[in-house]
Order: sequence, then C-alpha cells, then structure tokens
Amino acid sequence: MITIIVATDRNNGIGYNNNLLAHLPGDLKRFREITMGHCLIMGKKTWESLPNKPLPGRQNIVLTDNELDCFECAETARSMDQALSLCKPGREVFIIGGGSVYRQFLPLADRLMVTHIHAEFTADTFFPEIRPVEWYVAEQEDYLSDEPEVLSFSYTTYLRRM
Repeated sequence: MITIIVATDRNNGIGYNNNLLAHLPGDLKRFREITMGHCLIMGKKTWESLPNKPLPGRQNIVLTDNELDCFECAETARSMDQALSLCKPGREVFIIGGGSVYRQFLPLADRLMVTHIHAEFTADTFFPEIRPVEWYVAEQEDYLSDEPEVLSFSYTTYLRRM
C-alpha cells in the first residue's frame, strides 16, 4: 500500500520557504506513530527541511534526479520505481513530500492521510487537488477550537475509488 501523508491549509498549501505552514504538536506525534517502522519516501527539499535526520525508526529514502546527490543516513533513489524497489518488504510506503513528489506519486497512491488545517497561510508549495471522482472520505476526525490562537483541523483519510 502506498499512502500519502500531508497537512494542508484551506488552499491546499503545504509549505513556505521549505518550512511547514503551521506547527501542530499533536499532528507531528500522530505522524510519528503512523509512520514508525515503515518506509518514507521524500524529495530532497523535504529531507533538507528535517530538523533531525534521518527520521528514526523508519526507512528514509530520498528521491532526487541529481546524479551527484547522496544523503547521509538515508537511501538515495533517482526514480519513483527505484524508490519503491528500495522499500523493505512488509513495510507500508509513506510519501511525505514535497509538492513535486506528491504530484508524482498521487496516481499510484492507495490512500491519502490529510490533516486539513482550517486556516489560510502564505504558501509557495501546494498539494494537488483531491478529486471526488477519484477519492472518497473513509474516515474523518474534527478538532475544532473556539480560541483564535488555537488552530482547528480535521484528520481525513481518503481511499481511492475503484
């Protein structure tokens, strides 16, 4: 199974200046729990944005088209097929960004795990549109706040329509 995991704002923004748009501590904990023990595929910019490399307890694969790139403590892939072939058997594959990697893997994904942040931010990187003809909501948990300084968000799991 290939799962894309992402946090987006109301406009499908996912990042600005190679940083996340918002800090949701519970979302980072959830990301860690969901992905622990599995295979993570990410682009070079996502790898570079990580404060601690590699993400522990998970197989880290960095997708790059630059033949000279090599990433300490991570495996390097030059194509989507190579990245998938590096994933160890029995591990779920999680695509964790960035924008171009999401666009490349979206047609192959079986599941989307999206944290929809109920706010708008300045963004320069976006997630592709989730088209209802291709995806349906399988599960959703809403976390709503009346306090202006606390962000409201929803965890939504989409499955590909057959």
